Amino acid sequence: MPDRTTTAKPRKRASDSQQKWNRGKTSTPTPPAVRTTGRDCTDPACGTTGPRPAPASVRVEVPGSREPARWYCPGPCASYGHALAEVRAIGGSRA
Repeated sequence: MPDRTTTAKPRKRASDSQQKWNRGKTSTPTPPAVRTTGRDCTDPACGTTGPRPAPASVRVEVPGSREPARWYCPGPCASYGHALAEVRAIGGSRA
């Protein structure tokens, strides 16, 4: 049976130009801020099909999408629904 030991490769030091570009930062980057999407909505009528659930609801419909027309809360929920419908329109009915 072959020997399966591995040797750790020495870590490469960043070049002077890389350190200048990074302004001397050497730690891991901070995670981005949390953004809400349509899935975070607490309104049970958000994302439904059928009649308009609330006066402020936005109807999202993308021609050629496999996603049916749905009603969303205005703002992030409607943006999420529109993006979802656009993605499901890629490639027509085959995707």
